[in-house]
Parts: sequence; structure tokens; C-alpha cells
Amino acid sequence: MKAKKQELAYKLESWTQFRAVYKSTFFMERKANSSPKPSQYYHYHDCYEMYYLYSGERYYFIKDKTYHVKSGALVFIEPYTIHCSANFEECGFDRLLFNFKKEFIEKLLAAVGAGNPFECYEKNSHVIQLDLHERAFVEALFGTMMQEHLKHGETSEAYLKTSLVQLLLFISKNEHQLEAPPLDYANPTHRMISEITVYINNNFGEDITLSAISELFHISPCYFSRAFKANTGFSFTEYLNNVRVKESQKYLSHSDMSIMHIAEIVGFKSNTHFGRVFKNIIGMSPLAYRKSICKQ
Repeated sequence: MKAKKQELAYKLESWTQFRAVYKSTFFMERKANSSPKPSQYYHYHDCYEMYYLYSGERYYFIKDKTYHVKSGALVFIEPYTIHCSANFEECGFDRLLFNFKKEFIEKLLAAVGAGNPFECYEKNSHVIQLDLHERAFVEALFGTMMQEHLKHGETSEAYLKTSLVQLLLFISKNEHQLEAPPLDYANPTHRMISEITVYINNNFGEDITLSAISELFHISPCYFSRAFKANTGFSFTEYLNNVRVKESQKYLSHSDMSIMHIAEIVGFKSNTHFGRVFKNIIGMSPLAYRKSICKQ
């Protein structure tokens, strides 16, 4: 069976923001850039992501934490987690990333009795640093996976599935030995924005307003609005709405709660407002989204 080409559907709010829905269950890409342009592009998607840095340095912003990622680092991102990578000074980089859905390897995991190889995605730290021996093993595995992904041969999908399971099991087996790099911030403003996003992610169900945040963190609303937009690509309201909507997707997918109850839990004051914001970001109503999940 030939591997399917990657298909993406974007719901574009502005040039700084998108949500990606991956229609295929696996996608892989390697990219090198010797003179990267300034970029900061927060987004989230409905699949798992793994990012590996062959060379160079990057900043990686994941949910409410900032990591200074160096060569030999693996980055793990769960579905519906807001994240982006950004340049470290003018440093070039060579990276590999792949996205996959659990169903891509679900049957294989059940057949081999692999336990919980997704444990690396459930830790507080999203980044681990590999030593030279571990890098050699992982890079060889990535080389095989990339070759098969580009080949689209009859056995390519089987190779990709077994290699991905092998990688996850290797990480799960050795994770207690793998080093997590310290959190870092590009500048003091990033630290402040990180503290604010932590607050938003922990309190999204409350009545959070621009003025309340400004008062809580002792900054002017005008400065906060500019700094937040400059450092996340979102306005404050866009970010808050995206956090609330991605949280609502979990309830819509994994519970039988009423849509009205879900709207209240995630912080919307009315079902109508929730429906309008949800459709604006996701491209369909909460009810249509729930029905689409049930059909999968």
C-alpha cells in the first residue's frame, strides 16, 4: 500500500495563527535553513508531533513554557497543544519533524503489548537531550523512516509503523536516563508572557479579561496587548479563545456532556457565543464537530 500524501486543511484567522487538521495519519519532513528569517507562528493540530534538531539552536514555545533547544534534542507535542518554534539569534538549523495519529500504530501496539509508549508526551517537560550514542541510534532510525516515507513503496507503511513503535519504545525505556534541558527565555518579556499564558491555561474557565490580567500582573493594558501580540502572534482574546476551544474539543470528543455545559466549563458565558467562536476557529459548529468525531 502506498503511503498517502499529506493533506492539510487550515482555518486561517490571520497570517500569525492557524489550526491544522491532518487528514493523513503520518507525515514526515526534514528542513535545513542556514539563514532563517524572523518567525514566530503559534498553532496547534489534532495529532502528535515529534521534532528533532540535527544542528543549530532554536527557541521552542510549548503551551506555557519556553525551551532553549540545542542539537540532539527531541521535542514532544501532544494533540491540541499550542506551540511554535522561533529563531535563536541568527543561528541556522537543520531539523526533522513528523506528525502522526495514534490510530496509525494502534493495532501494532496492541499486537506487541507495548504498554504506554506515549508516556513521553505526558510528562511536564516536553524536551529531552540525547547523548552521542543515543543520537546515533535515533538518527539512523530517522534516516530509515525518511527513506521509506519518500519511497512510497509497497512495504513503506509497515516500515514506518514498526520504526515509529521502535522509537517510542526506545524513548520510553531510556527516558529516566535522558536529560531534560532547563527552561529558558529569549528575554524578560518572554518570561512575563510565559507567566501570563500559564495563568490563562490554568484558569481558562474563569472570567478572564484584559483589564484583570493587567491588574494581576501589574502592567498597563496597552503595553500588555502589544507585548502579547508581538510574542505569541495572537491577540489576548484570540489566545484565550483558542485555549478554550481546544479544551472544549476534548470534552466534545471524550464525553457525553451537553454542549451548553461544555461551553460553561471552558469559560464562555453563552452557548451562542461559544458556537460562534468555535465555528470561527474550527470551521464547523460544536455539534458538527462531535458528529464528525463519532464517525471516525
